[in-house]
Amino acid sequence: MAGDPRSVMVFAAPADAQRREQLDALAFDGAAAARRDVIVVDVADRLDALALCDLYDVPVGRFAVVLIGRDGTEQERWDAPVPTSELWGAIDGGD
Repeated sequence: MAGDPRSVMVFAAPADAQRREQLDALAFDGAAAARRDVIVVDVADRLDALALCDLYDVPVGRFAVVLIGRDGTEQERWDAPVPTSELWGAIDGGD
């Protein structure tokens, strides 16, 4: 599974300001995400959003950032926007 990417899943209501803040920070630091083979998933934009909320135990409409490892398991979770430096540290520390 070494070729599988990690996922950073952003859960939030579509109009949540924290969602935009987190997605903008991740987009701004896109090169760092690419170097770490990370895919950013905006759950609010997905047709399977309810299933993902259920799978990762995130109440619908609540803000959360969930780091999913290459093996598909949850590695870390934040309930507020996370600085990309902290996110990359969690990934780099887990390698």
